[in-house]
Amino acid sequence: MINNIKERIKELSEIIKRNPEVKELYIERAKVYDEIKDYKKAVADFKKAYPGYYACENIIKVCESIGLKQEAEKLYTKAINEDKNNVLKYIDRLHFYMRTKQIEKAISDCRAILELSPEDKTILALKKILIR
Repeated sequence: MINNIKERIKELSEIIKRNPEVKELYIERAKVYDEIKDYKKAVADFKKAYPGYYACENIIKVCESIGLKQEAEKLYTKAINEDKNNVLKYIDRLHFYMRTKQIEKAISDCRAILELSPEDKTILALKKILIR
């Protein structure tokens, strides 16, 4: 089976070389990488297929679940940088920081959220809990 998968990757890679603009080819190869649990290459192919869609929730969850926490953080930050007034993107990253026990960064995101939405009672309460 491994040889068959390697052959499939090689075949897809050759087709991609001839047709680099066809995003479905990258997605197909990403699926094969996923089968053999080569998630870094799967994520890289997904990014090639959807270059403006780095903040895709699925990519972030994959990165986070396989221990690519720095990559996940970069993707959360990229999403925020693309839309700095979107409170939900800050909340997503805030949850990530809480899951990864990065309390100072979580508090920083609480402050950013409160700048955008000063009366958010949930964030005010969460900030109090985190600062204890």
